[in-house]
Amino acid sequence: MRYYFHRNGDELICDPEGSVCANVAVAIEEAKAHARELMAERLKSGREMDGQTFEIVDEKGLLAATVRFKDALPS
Repeated sequence: MRYYFHRNGDELICDPEGSVCANVAVAIEEAKAHARELMAERLKSGREMDGQTFEIVDEKGLLAATVRFKDALPS
């Protein structure tokens, strides 16, 4: 199934392509990996971390999961 990873922070940034994932659990792990990459870029550039999330939407347009960027960090 194709999932779309819309990034929500100050504004909603829609993912027009999405990714094919076996299930929503795999999509959540992919979102966490992308979140870690984006957070690393923000830290390197000295920008503040904010409360961004990925809204994972399935190919029918239904919200499958929400992943907070901070949940992608190790506890």
